[in-house]
Amino acid sequence: MESYLKKRETPVRLLIVEPISSLKPIGQKFFQRLLGSYSEKGHQIRMIFGLDSFLEHPLTHWLSEDTNKVVPFLHPVYTRKFPDLTVNFLDSLKQNSQTSQNQTAKEYFQKIWTRNEVKNVSSICKNSNSSGIISGAKKNFFQDQTLLFTGASPSLEQDTDWILKNRTRFHLLASDTSLGWLLYSGILPDMVLSIDSSRGTLFHFRNILPPEVPIVTWFGGSSFLFDLPNPKWIYFSTHPLDQTLRTLFFPKTPILENPSLNMAGIAVSFAKQLSYGRIIFKGVDFQRNGGRTHCRSTGYESYDLPQITRKNSLFGSRFQKANLWDRRFSILEILKREAPELFQTDLGSDLSKTEKKEVSSGLILENPNQIRIQEWIRFCIAHPELEGKNYFSSRIQRIVSQ
Repeated sequence: MESYLKKRETPVRLLIVEPISSLKPIGQKFFQRLLGSYSEKGHQIRMIFGLDSFLEHPLTHWLSEDTNKVVPFLHPVYTRKFPDLTVNFLDSLKQNSQTSQNQTAKEYFQKIWTRNEVKNVSSICKNSNSSGIISGAKKNFFQDQTLLFTGASPSLEQDTDWILKNRTRFHLLASDTSLGWLLYSGILPDMVLSIDSSRGTLFHFRNILPPEVPIVTWFGGSSFLFDLPNPKWIYFSTHPLDQTLRTLFFPKTPILENPSLNMAGIAVSFAKQLSYGRIIFKGVDFQRNGGRTHCRSTGYESYDLPQITRKNSLFGSRFQKANLWDRRFSILEILKREAPELFQTDLGSDLSKTEKKEVSSGLILENPNQIRIQEWIRFCIAHPELEGKNYFSSRIQRIVSQ
């Protein structure tokens, strides 16, 4: 530690974790000497004794609020002689890293979600266009029905023949990313799921979806969707603006939680809330094909074109090395634990025993015209998670005073 601090020309923040608490009498003397020698030079040093004490709190508890980067260093002796302690320490950093990434994403998208919510609620109230808020399903309507959800992994291309062969046996909920490949293959979905708020959504749809196919989305989704003539089937998420809207005007409507933080998680919640008898996944396996992470015709090809140059190829953004890709966790296992009753391994002949029904015939939708926008925004601005934040533009705040 002293050697490192001597070489530093600028002050650093140093958090020292001694995993073996019984060494505290010795380590405390060393720590006091470090403080006395290097605190005057601007270095901020803190020492924790005992790995259990360190793991009792999240990493953010031990760091300053303005810390945005953590670089771990493991002493070679501990790595060699105490591998279990080393693994536990590194695993704790991974968990905190995941939490930090999620928090960063929430902070980054919060303004976009807020803007989209207000704009999309206003849009659907002016022109409902057969759209509605998902309130539930008729009793036992979907009990004997199967829902197929398609992701956009390369394996979807190999599953296309199976989907075509069995198309009349299930309701097809397609992710917007897989939409291009399905339509190219002559497969029309019963509905399309789209949750992304970014402009990449435009490249998935790019005016290829027939206007009669409903879009399952949320109010924080892409505003582009609400300009399309397709019916919108809106679900309530766990976002504070959604929660406020639901509490004020639709208290009996379900919330679709997202346990895996991706589209497959919403698909499982959708199937669970409507009491489907079974759900099947195709193109949701995270298997790469020649380095490719997505099937063809996703729209990413067009989306990536402005970034492609002589020095920056498509490979850098749409292909991943095995060691990076393998770090992704299996969302399928998470979803099976979330709703085991929906996952059946046998995909045999029982699919053909039941008649496929129209989804819209069993779905119960609430009229969005019940929403009083000014009242909703007033409550949202005062929401504990949003109050004092700079998420509401002056234009949105003016709606309250109108």
